[in-house]
Amino acid sequence: MSANPLDSGCLRPFDVVARHRNLSRAAAALGMTQPALSYRIKQMEALLGVQLFRRRPRGLELTSEGETLQTAVRQGLERLDEAVQAIRRRARTPTVRLATDFAFAAFRLMPRVPEFRRANPEIDVQIVASQSLAPGIEADVDLAVLFGDRDDFAASFTGDLRLLLPECATAVCTPGFLARFGPFERLEQLLAVPLVHLEGDSGERWFTWPSWFAQAGVAYRPAASSLSFNTYTLAIQAVLAEQGVALGWAGLVDDLIASGALVQACDATLGSRRGYWLLRPDGALAPEVERVAGWLAGS
Repeated sequence: MSANPLDSGCLRPFDVVARHRNLSRAAAALGMTQPALSYRIKQMEALLGVQLFRRRPRGLELTSEGETLQTAVRQGLERLDEAVQAIRRRARTPTVRLATDFAFAAFRLMPRVPEFRRANPEIDVQIVASQSLAPGIEADVDLAVLFGDRDDFAASFTGDLRLLLPECATAVCTPGFLARFGPFERLEQLLAVPLVHLEGDSGERWFTWPSWFAQAGVAYRPAASSLSFNTYTLAIQAVLAEQGVALGWAGLVDDLIASGALVQACDATLGSRRGYWLLRPDGALAPEVERVAGWLAGS
């Protein structure tokens, strides 16, 4: 007997018989004649040298060897069927790959993606998110939403650049934090409470507390300890836990402010030439890519 005696083509018929426990019903489900199916099962048993089924008056019963084989076959067929369905789904459903950072993905895209999917069920959107996107990432995806100054992209990107969200940042905290430590009528008063920092390798590509205060004309001399995080999601979670005050960017914290979870700690809102830009490659785009680009521009 060879080491691998079973033809893979006999495994699904065996599984159908094992599930139906009846040759007639199994043959009907497979579109085979009962004698042909019975012969296939007998071939398997002869090749394996064991009995897979016991014939009973009301049908078939798996032997212990049959149960062992059916467990393995069912697991294998389920994985195979899942793979086939995934391949067919991808072939049937166009996918748009969109690169952006964690902050934009979490606070801007995710609350709005369900609405887009309801309106466009025929399009899959694959979000490629990272805290620090490598230069040239736009070449590996269909669209990109990146933060910076236009000059940051102009040298290496030749496609269409559209400003989605200009950088406008204000100090945000929870209502409870403001009630305990506020009001902050002057910016200098913020320096007396814990400030939550967003760290990273941005190289001052976005506002930091020192640059934000500097633009407001206030010397950055904090009098309280601070917290630092390398992702904006963690920074905002710390603010929601009333650990301090963070910079809140327009377009990212709008929903949290609208819900009342966060409030502006003071009246100052400062802007810059930076922002989130939509990068669209040159040339005609597939209809699904155009649809996603239009949604991003209008959301």
